[in-house]
Amino acid sequence: MAVFSSLFNPEAILTLAASVEFSTLSGYLEKAWLLVENNLNKMKRYPTGPVPCLDDPSCDVRITSMFQPGPISIFALWGLVIVSCSTFQVLKLLAWRRKPVKPIIYHGMKFLSTEEVHRPSTTESVTREPGFSEEDIRLNVEGQAELQFTGYKPTVFGEWCYLLCCLASLQWMAIFVLILVDTYNGCQVGGIDNLCFFGNNFIFGTYELNGKVFFTVWWLAVIWYTTWVLNKGRVHNWFRTPCPFDKASVVYVWAKDEKQILSVSVFSIVHLLRTVKKQLIPPNTRGHFDCVTIESSKAGQRFILYQGQRFNIYGNSIDRAEFKVGYTLNQYHQGVEGLSKHEAEERIEQVGLNEIPFRPEPLLYIIIDELFTLFHVYQLLMYILQFWNSYLFVAALMTCIVLISASITIFTRRHSQIAISKITEYITEAVVMRKGRWTEIDSRKLVPGDLLKIKSDWLLPCDLLILQGSCICDESALTGESMPVQKYAAPDSLAEYLPESRHASHTLFSGTTVLQAGVEIEDDVLAIVNTTGMKTSKGQLISSILYPEKMLFKYDEELPLVVAILVIYGMVCFAISLYFQTQTGAQSFWVTKWIYCMAILSQILSPLLPVALEIGQLQAVERLKGRRIFCLNPKRIAIAGKIRIFCFDKTGTLTKEGLDFTGVQSVIVDTDGNDLSFGPLQTLEKENVVDALVLMGLATCHAVTRFGDRLVGNQVEVKMFASVGWRLLESPDNLPSVSRPDGTDVLTIVKRNEFDHARATMSVIVQDSEKRYHVYCKGSFERIHDLSSPGSLPGNYAEVSENHALDGCYVLGLAHRMLPEGTSLEDVLALSRDEVEKSLDFLALILFRNELKPESLHAIQDLKQGEVRPLMVTGDNAQCGYYIAKECGMVAPYVSVMLGDVCKDGSVGWTLLSSQKNSTVLSTEDLLKIHLKGLEGGVLELAVTGKAFGVLRTSNLMEKLLFYTRIFARFKPEDKVIVIDMHRACGLIVGMCGDGGNDCGALRAAHAGIALSEAEASVVSPFTSKEKSVSSVVDLLREGRGALHTSFACYKFLIMYGLMFSILKLCCYWYGIIPCQMDYVFIDGVAVLSLGYAMTLSYPERKLGKMRPTSSLIGAMNTGSVVGVWIINIVFMIGALLLMNREPGYVKWPAKYSHGADWWTLGDNWESTVLFFTMYFQYITSAFVFSFGASFRQNVFLNWFLTVTYWGLVVFMSILLLLPHSGFTELWHVSSEQFNSPNPISPVWSMYQKNGGHPSPEMSLSFRFRLWWLIIANICTNVIWQKVVAEGPVAKYVAKTCPSIRPKFHL
Repeated sequence: MAVFSSLFNPEAILTLAASVEFSTLSGYLEKAWLLVENNLNKMKRYPTGPVPCLDDPSCDVRITSMFQPGPISIFALWGLVIVSCSTFQVLKLLAWRRKPVKPIIYHGMKFLSTEEVHRPSTTESVTREPGFSEEDIRLNVEGQAELQFTGYKPTVFGEWCYLLCCLASLQWMAIFVLILVDTYNGCQVGGIDNLCFFGNNFIFGTYELNGKVFFTVWWLAVIWYTTWVLNKGRVHNWFRTPCPFDKASVVYVWAKDEKQILSVSVFSIVHLLRTVKKQLIPPNTRGHFDCVTIESSKAGQRFILYQGQRFNIYGNSIDRAEFKVGYTLNQYHQGVEGLSKHEAEERIEQVGLNEIPFRPEPLLYIIIDELFTLFHVYQLLMYILQFWNSYLFVAALMTCIVLISASITIFTRRHSQIAISKITEYITEAVVMRKGRWTEIDSRKLVPGDLLKIKSDWLLPCDLLILQGSCICDESALTGESMPVQKYAAPDSLAEYLPESRHASHTLFSGTTVLQAGVEIEDDVLAIVNTTGMKTSKGQLISSILYPEKMLFKYDEELPLVVAILVIYGMVCFAISLYFQTQTGAQSFWVTKWIYCMAILSQILSPLLPVALEIGQLQAVERLKGRRIFCLNPKRIAIAGKIRIFCFDKTGTLTKEGLDFTGVQSVIVDTDGNDLSFGPLQTLEKENVVDALVLMGLATCHAVTRFGDRLVGNQVEVKMFASVGWRLLESPDNLPSVSRPDGTDVLTIVKRNEFDHARATMSVIVQDSEKRYHVYCKGSFERIHDLSSPGSLPGNYAEVSENHALDGCYVLGLAHRMLPEGTSLEDVLALSRDEVEKSLDFLALILFRNELKPESLHAIQDLKQGEVRPLMVTGDNAQCGYYIAKECGMVAPYVSVMLGDVCKDGSVGWTLLSSQKNSTVLSTEDLLKIHLKGLEGGVLELAVTGKAFGVLRTSNLMEKLLFYTRIFARFKPEDKVIVIDMHRACGLIVGMCGDGGNDCGALRAAHAGIALSEAEASVVSPFTSKEKSVSSVVDLLREGRGALHTSFACYKFLIMYGLMFSILKLCCYWYGIIPCQMDYVFIDGVAVLSLGYAMTLSYPERKLGKMRPTSSLIGAMNTGSVVGVWIINIVFMIGALLLMNREPGYVKWPAKYSHGADWWTLGDNWESTVLFFTMYFQYITSAFVFSFGASFRQNVFLNWFLTVTYWGLVVFMSILLLLPHSGFTELWHVSSEQFNSPNPISPVWSMYQKNGGHPSPEMSLSFRFRLWWLIIANICTNVIWQKVVAEGPVAKYVAKTCPSIRPKFHL
């Protein structure tokens, strides 16, 4: 504000406003500029004071000896900290030796979903391409989680020591403030060249003593804060005493790092770093830690909460808190009496309240945790150097920027935590059976084993198993499945209860909504609580958000290497700059020289480097929102940019959600009465033409129910039943039944076996109006073939079924059996599922059409053009999958497909997947011998069924066939996860697209899963598309590639900033000069902020290109781009200096007459102008050329903010360079001003002339014009290098000639 108040005198401005002498805009501007220039001339250009305190008789120096009270009190604090902490650690060590306390090691299963727990491991069967080592491939294997627990208790002495350490941390900042007060006390503020540069040193008396104190305190603070930050979270525990759990108040938890995904095809130096890291930190010792406070329940049960999981403490032991109601379904049915009050209290003591124990962190904690990181501490220490070195306003500006950035991060973190807490904080009332009567209680008091009454329009607070009645649920928030689903009572059987898979239709999941409980309002639907709190399905998904999988990307591994290289380069520059400063002869104090050297190091190693690698992803998140694609984990966006394999579910993903019922094809007897064959396709438009048994099966063999006026359930069954036209009769007192529209032919569904993915069937037992019992079984045509008696099957059963599937039909089989007369209802209910589904007579094929979505063809084509291999992973049959794959272009027209299925002898046989008859069956060995060239040439691809997949994995042959397989058919949800894991095991980045439901496991297993769901933030996968279109996959990949390229552009920009700054500084120190204040303001305050932000606004390319952006920081593309531009800039910088040296009027800056501490006097020279303008154009041009789109982002000129900012700066700086001398150009100390004039203002030039030097002219316009042309040539050369070499034809040729080692496959 002082600058602006000096530039614009309020009285003069009012006088100007009152004047009416001018009539044109030009006249106004001319008068305005004259006033500004007059004010500039009145300003004191350089500071003239204050007088040092030692030279001012009226000033008393506060500290004249180290034995005064002030220094003594600081030394006393340091001594007290050292003695107290050392004494405590010695006492702690002696106590531990007398009574050692060893940590308790807990080997327990990680908290996983059922599918993940039962997921087969793929670690023993991994195909490695030539050039891959075992170290290159690390699988995401869920297994034993090793936890170590150690009890600690506080002591008075320990807490005193910790308090002293906290005070010591604060006292460093207090000392810095004291030093800065001494540095700037009484400073002058008179303009851009007089912005509070120095004070009178009233505390320490001299600049030299102030500098020595600052130097000492700064290094001590570096050691102190670095040690504290590296051990953040552990420091307080250093001052606690280890003890048994029964005496502990805090538990130190160490968890072994189980999951790391490392990149393949890394550089040898990265392998070396891995080896060194492995030697220094063995894998079994790598982990993370936390200190958790021990809590107590009302009854005195002590426990801890670690990552949402409760661990109970029993004496000196600790164990995970869990309660298993039962293992089999009949054990759950034994809980129909509910719990007593005592049982409920015992269980709540054991497992805790029914809540997800997540609360937003206190704002103060978030602020401290965010600011007290290695990144921000490094920034703080670097900016403290600038604060002390007379850059008060520039340092304040940069500090404000950092604080604003940190505030945004803090706000985002707080906002995210509040959003998650709203999801987790759910309290409702539940009607529960306690002490033999129904009681309404707080849902937080529910425990496993409680018997509940389910009510309609109820958001479920826990996971439950239905024991009586049925429900209609909305599970979209949990699975992404948009259609309501029906839930039924679980049978009272000895079957093992598997809530996530086989018995999902009987399980009510926490976080889902019961739309309708029972058929009528008065129906009692009873369910027993299975899990509560964090162990519920909702808790597991929340846990995956709060504690996500650790993914180590290639640039994550290489960033420490880049930092190490920059540190080494910085140290070299440090030494060179120290030498240069010594050789110039400048009269500088050694602390001044040191801090100038540190300025180089701080600029080379930018504190913003880690942020630069993530900045592009934040803009991508907002753009994806505009396309109705929502992201829970922004880091996955960049990972999506490297995807090579994308898996798709078929039904509802590639194809439309609904299926259209086509008709049935029944079995008929030939005219001779001997052979069976298929009759014509019947569409049910005239139901009397359909066989009565078939019609009964279509009307009853389903699990459709009614919700209001809607039929809900599986969409296949809804379409089938609606096409029959019969009425669905449901009442609370009677079994479900159906009848014709006129009320006749009432059929009662006595027993129903829900659809089972493993069996691929569902069945019902129906009683007709004559009291006879019929068994109907519906399922995949392959499974119905196996369950039907051979005599009931037409000879061309397989051929007709497969031809329908090849024609794009969804094909089901329907079979029937009549139970013997005299069978009672009790006998019927006692039949097991195996007894029901046997000895069946085949009736008909049921046909549906599942049409392709209009956008699927274009999306698959776009993916293939973008070098991404699309795969189909479906629960449907292979023939229908083949038809859809052909229709959408996943399988090319010229490609043949062979299907692998299990033969009768249990081996896998391969046949041509087409309508041809009597196709030869090949073994896997014969397939690889005969058709290997076709597979490698891409003219033959494979399809495999789930059964064959299991056999091939057992024999370790699936790994050889993996990259030849296009269609994975009849796959169960857990099989889909295995397919994802197998591709990940080969070092590939894998995506998955599904519509929720059965795809949940695969969506979570993929690097980037995208759920097509109407839920805005479905927790089933990192990405959710409300458009429900596979085109969202293409949008995600476009944004991923663009974000990754943008992040690397920002990274290169900051690297170039440091490299060019180092050259600028070295040149300055060689000549003994320092650019003026305004130069630094325009570099750090204008260019960094405006261009750094503008670079993130580049849009991704509209189409996917054939290349993926590099993910390597030290790869040829990024290294060539940065090093090439850097060398070009150095060459032109040398050219500019040579041009200056040859200019007749040039006189070298007389550095020996300068004082290094008075840096504001060191910019009045030609060297400063040449170096600043040359470097500034190079610097801003690097932002421009690094923003070229390549094939990942749109043309740089479409980023209008960047284009306007860059060319605006180019024009502005060009005009500034070429303008004649004026008050305006003086702000930048442009050499159009004659610095070495007779009687110069500059004290350096004045001293030069006193010692025999002569005045020299200002920099001529012709020279400045030649310098400008040289700068323009530099810009053009950089553009050519980036467009032709770094990202153009040369780079593509090198990439093609020397491709990276990675798995090869056809698109």
